[in-house]
Amino acid sequence: MLRHFGLAPPPLRSSDLWDDTRATIRVPRARPLDLLLFNATDDTYGAHVGVRADEDRVLHLCAEARRTAVPGLRDFAARQRYQVLTGVIRVIRRMPTDR
Repeated sequence: MLRHFGLAPPPLRSSDLWDDTRATIRVPRARPLDLLLFNATDDTYGAHVGVRADEDRVLHLCAEARRTAVPGLRDFAARQRYQVLTGVIRVIRRMPTDR
């Protein structure tokens, strides 16, 4: 989805994504299209990644529903395995443009 908006996210797992400094930066506050990492603890290893859709909603692949879902942030906090927002990452690398 991020590529549709001209961003080039790296093909990394959540723990590697958190350590990436080439295509992403860590930011203190999320804005639309930022990556949100959720986990049961504050550990980024194995965190679930979602994309900030708007002020309250997060687009993510929901394993239980076997589809994309767009729940609110409170819905994530209510689930034990997603209760902690472990970090916010902004993709800064852009897709190459055709000239």
